[in-house]
Amino acid sequence: MDHNNIQLQPWPKEALERVESCPICGEVDRTLLYNGLVDKVFFCAPGQWSLYSCPTCGCAYLDPRPTPATIAKAYSAYYTHEEADDVPRSRFGLIKRSLRNGYLNARYQARLRPTWGMGRWMTPLLPQKRWVDEGVRHLPTSGRPGVLVDIGCGNGQFLRTAMQLGWEAWGVDLDPKAVETAKKTGATVIQGGFPDTGLPSGRFDIVTLSHVIEHVHDPLAALREASRVLKPGGRIWLATPNLESFGHARFGSNWRGLEPPRHLVLFTGHSIEKVMINAGFTNLEYKPCPMQASGYYQNSLRISRGEDPFNDGASTLPLALRLEALIADLRAVANPSQSEAIVMTAIRPNANIG
Repeated sequence: MDHNNIQLQPWPKEALERVESCPICGEVDRTLLYNGLVDKVFFCAPGQWSLYSCPTCGCAYLDPRPTPATIAKAYSAYYTHEEADDVPRSRFGLIKRSLRNGYLNARYQARLRPTWGMGRWMTPLLPQKRWVDEGVRHLPTSGRPGVLVDIGCGNGQFLRTAMQLGWEAWGVDLDPKAVETAKKTGATVIQGGFPDTGLPSGRFDIVTLSHVIEHVHDPLAALREASRVLKPGGRIWLATPNLESFGHARFGSNWRGLEPPRHLVLFTGHSIEKVMINAGFTNLEYKPCPMQASGYYQNSLRISRGEDPFNDGASTLPLALRLEALIADLRAVANPSQSEAIVMTAIRPNANIG
């Protein structure tokens, strides 16, 4: 595949729409953040893109951008189709999985295998605890498991995990191939968009959105839809790239989190709080982000060099950048507002939202 030829092709003009004001707060004033962005992640989307920053709420957004009817062209090489294969491939991987399962079994009264009982004490002492907690999306450990829905469920990997922990799991995805794969988990999976999910109102205890909100054309409408399908008192969990991260400051237009034109709106802590509150959510709470700067830094370095960020044979981080990424992760522990991703929960109030 000739990546440069794809990037040089324009996105069809009739398939573009203008964004006249900030999609989060409506501010018309803006600053050009980057111009001439191209798809350096999956190399399948034609066009060059401009990203603007809103001075009022701090989010960034593409203008112009693909229309909802044509955005699928940007996902032709996306990775949500294939069935997950997370079987440990080495003795060390098996030990890590056993420790993880021992920790989760103790917290959730589950019966995951393979397991090592020491995991309940060892995992909380390790940096990997953040990965394990984020991997189960900080599901509550008290009370009986209820019903959850993962919007943008992809291949259903999280649905399988949630069911192993006792939850009734539903999934929604726009991609018919992803839906077909996710159904193999045994979860209830439907093909739907966002905000047009087709889900029943007031049905779910938890809605999860893992790196989804940055892909939607109208984040406010999408979050109101999430509120609609939640039971009163239900909880939303979301993760999204953090525009204020150390990685973005380091790599700028080559930062992995930008991913034009699939990422239509990028968030800061302030802008995600604003849109969540405007959608009617309360009790916003930041969750610890996994220590993932090294992954973002490595992908961003490869992007800066025109390499496939997922190619294991491409550039690896030199020692100086490995140390910088480690320091960024340690600083993000003390200052989560600059971690590579924002991870947040919030509550739908008991009263109806207008």
